[in-house]
Amino acid sequence: MKPLFLQIVLALVLAPIQVHASPGCRGEPIGGIKGLNSAIVLDDDTILGTSKLHINIDGYAKAYHPLNAAAGALIHLCNAGEVNLPTGDKYHGSIDNRTCTGKFMQDVAKIGSSKWKDPSVGVVRWYGILGVDAVTINSKLVKGVVPVEQADGSGFYVSPTKLADETIKDVAAQQRYVHPLRVPAAVIPSSKVLTKHGVLMGSFGVAIRTDTKIPVPFVVGDAGPRIGEGTPALARALAGLPITDNITRANRFAGQMDSGVIWVFFGSSIPRVKYEANQEAAMVKATQAAFLKWGGQKRLEECLK
Repeated sequence: MKPLFLQIVLALVLAPIQVHASPGCRGEPIGGIKGLNSAIVLDDDTILGTSKLHINIDGYAKAYHPLNAAAGALIHLCNAGEVNLPTGDKYHGSIDNRTCTGKFMQDVAKIGSSKWKDPSVGVVRWYGILGVDAVTINSKLVKGVVPVEQADGSGFYVSPTKLADETIKDVAAQQRYVHPLRVPAAVIPSSKVLTKHGVLMGSFGVAIRTDTKIPVPFVVGDAGPRIGEGTPALARALAGLPITDNITRANRFAGQMDSGVIWVFFGSSIPRVKYEANQEAAMVKATQAAFLKWGGQKRLEECLK
């Protein structure tokens, strides 16, 4: 097979780079992965390509609140759901700013006043926050329509991640989920291609910004529509900023990039891990150990001499 790892970098870096024809760099182009450009699969099931890096704060205890910023929430509620109306219309709350702060919040208020499950008013399919129960509207079953608040009385909604501590059976326990301010984690879409090559929840990878050139190992921690989202911990580390719990609305998007990020998913070449609640430091060490086992900095340099 022809070593194609270089094609990713040539699209992003002006300086000439020469590929070292190492066995660890051999691969071929691959398609069918949303958000991942110039995607390549290597001989050992590693998948890599270029994309953006937008922030995903799902899993944080103060991510979503019905009063939004007024209550200290870091993310507006419109990013957490899709409204389904009795007219047959449906829309994501985050489609644009006007919809987010206007129509979405108005519809959510009406639907909430009707106890969330009245199809004559409408329902919300929640995905950024934990939703329970299901309602049939317009002959379609919509799941996760009743938002769940955290048990501490704060009013914040439970914000889940796909990767979770399965030993905690209460899905409404916020500590069950990956802490995005402490754990560098990536989001992947549902994809037969990724599944075939072992890129699943709990698998590992490494991301590199082409400007800072800092490789940051990560765990695959959540599901989303496409490649190109990561936790604040991942974004900050890639930007050379310290990982911290001191995340506010002013700095919540630090490290976000619209392009210029190389994503490397190790796939089946490295065993997946189970998430353990409140063991963030251990998870960070596990990502670093996975990177070293994959080949670490030396393997990257072999491909990008």
